[in-house]
Amino acid sequence: MVNQRVQAHSKRPPTGRLFAWMVRLPQHQADPTYRHVQGLGGGTGIERFGLSRLTVVKVIYMLNDLRFWGITVMTVVNLLALFVNSEGSNLFLLVHLLEIFNHSRVLQNVMRSITYRGNTLLQTAGLALVMIYFFGVVGFILFPELFQFAEADIVGGRKLEPNNNGARCTSIWKCTLVVLDMGIRKEDLGEAMDDIPWKVDTSDADQYRIFYRMLYTLLFFIIVSTILMNIIFGVIIDTFAELRAKKDEIDRDISGKCFICGIERFEFDQLGESGSGFEDHIRNDHNMWKYLFFQVYLREQDYDDYSGGESYVFSKTLQLVQHPHTHETIKDIDTGRQLKAAKPQIDLSWLPQRSAMVLKNQRSSNDEKLNERLRQLEASSTTLTARLHARLDKLLAVATSNPAHDNPE
Repeated sequence: MVNQRVQAHSKRPPTGRLFAWMVRLPQHQADPTYRHVQGLGGGTGIERFGLSRLTVVKVIYMLNDLRFWGITVMTVVNLLALFVNSEGSNLFLLVHLLEIFNHSRVLQNVMRSITYRGNTLLQTAGLALVMIYFFGVVGFILFPELFQFAEADIVGGRKLEPNNNGARCTSIWKCTLVVLDMGIRKEDLGEAMDDIPWKVDTSDADQYRIFYRMLYTLLFFIIVSTILMNIIFGVIIDTFAELRAKKDEIDRDISGKCFICGIERFEFDQLGESGSGFEDHIRNDHNMWKYLFFQVYLREQDYDDYSGGESYVFSKTLQLVQHPHTHETIKDIDTGRQLKAAKPQIDLSWLPQRSAMVLKNQRSSNDEKLNERLRQLEASSTTLTARLHARLDKLLAVATSNPAHDNPE
């Protein structure tokens, strides 16, 4: 997997600038045939310390792989469960329940719906945290004595102060925690604040404070609880629907189209005699594994032993790897055979595209049957026309030989 990502990013660099700089490789080291070439590479940078740039990049890719961290976590919890001498050490093994994600494509799509648009979700969540901090600052300025983590208890008929159970808003940090806890968890910031009595005395300086509280809680409900949270949930739901639609489309292509020629299933089933023309076609005529084996055969077979057809396919898909300096054909250091690699631009014209011999044969057979039927119909029509002409001539002869009878009146 690491080698595949190295090759893929050598052709299309990652979008992140920092990550792209960290995994950047010289062109010859990004080539998968680099280890077969002797005498390449300089002695600059980290290579002076005995580490090649390629090795460092592979380590970075490995550390960036979630499966690597999954295996690491599983290994660590196993060791903790074995060597930690505690009564609850076996609870570490509960982490293995997460292995179900590796065996369920549905659960993997659920997780991908969160990580696929991770950048959008992180930015929206960051905006939500900024707004929560903003409301925490405003609450600390306007209503510091009204915030509480818990409601006041009644003990012995006396109402205890809320800070006996929780924490008052004595700092911006505490106010922000109250807004985050009560506002996100209960979606109502008003539950974290004491009630303000409605004052009718116009001379009171705090007569408008209840309106400030109403506006404060209403804006939090509209901006954070309604808009931002729904944006986050909407992104997750839309991403899940998009991934499910892509999966359904792939499944339809797999089950409804030939992988090689791309012809739909119904065309084979419609022209087939047994009703299973598509299954017979992908099993016998266009078996994709046979095409894959053919490509493996071309890589393993010596170039000088190719037949005419094999040489033609080789020229479309593969090329001999040559030394960048001497232009000599490189041999595999493991097998000693000529090293071959895929062309940068693979020509797929050698594959049957939108055509299949079985359909051509069946269509030709159907065309022959149709032409034979048309010939039969033409012969029948000619015979019938001749008979009609003969009958008409006979009637005309009878009418000519017998004069017409007068009217009896």
